[in-house]
Amino acid sequence: MDFAGAALSSVASILFLALVIAGVAKTFQIASSLSEIKELLADIKRNTNNQSLAAPSPYTPIHSVETAENLLRAVAEMEHPVPPAPNELSQRTEFGHER
Repeated sequence: MDFAGAALSSVASILFLALVIAGVAKTFQIASSLSEIKELLADIKRNTNNQSLAAPSPYTPIHSVETAENLLRAVAEMEHPVPPAPNELSQRTEFGHER
């Protein structure tokens, strides 16, 4: 019985040591991944700052009220189906004929 207890204790100690080593290794892996991500973000920030100074944005907001009014008129002139009013729906029968 003493031999089985000692063997079980040794196996438990080895498993605990393996878990601690795996945890430390995973911690270093996470730390290296975070440092790589930090470097990539810094590179992206540098490249974005350089590009924003070099070229103007192709997307310009509408500065003219006249242009906005023309867009609204064009949308209003478009042909689109209008759903029937709620009172028209209540007057129809199940076959689609009015009462």
